[in-house]
Amino acid sequence: MQITSLYDQIRYDEQRPALTVMIDNEHTKEIRIVFKKGQEMKEHKTKFPIVIEIVEGQIDFGVDGQRHSLHKGSLIALEGGVPHDLRADDDSVVRLSLSKFDQASRVAQVVNS
Repeated sequence: MQITSLYDQIRYDEQRPALTVMIDNEHTKEIRIVFKKGQEMKEHKTKFPIVIEIVEGQIDFGVDGQRHSLHKGSLIALEGGVPHDLRADDDSVVRLSLSKFDQASRVAQVVNS
């Protein structure tokens, strides 16, 4: 068993979104990404399905050439291979659920690019 909180020890990075692996086990990977207003993750994709939850704030989410304004409480599920991007319209906290076959290090590369 593992207990954690998406709200504990939130730290904003002035240069790029801040990524924290909250849970990494044989079933799932749960990642918190903290954005300062205006920070973004450029277009990218993964081989595996993902689920994104907006925990706090507002995210401008791009997928398939369309923009979506996602607010606190919004969930979006994407199949693998779908290009997408994120930009924070406000200071925001995002929960990213990855397949157990995906790697948190891949997400870190996107954040750092």
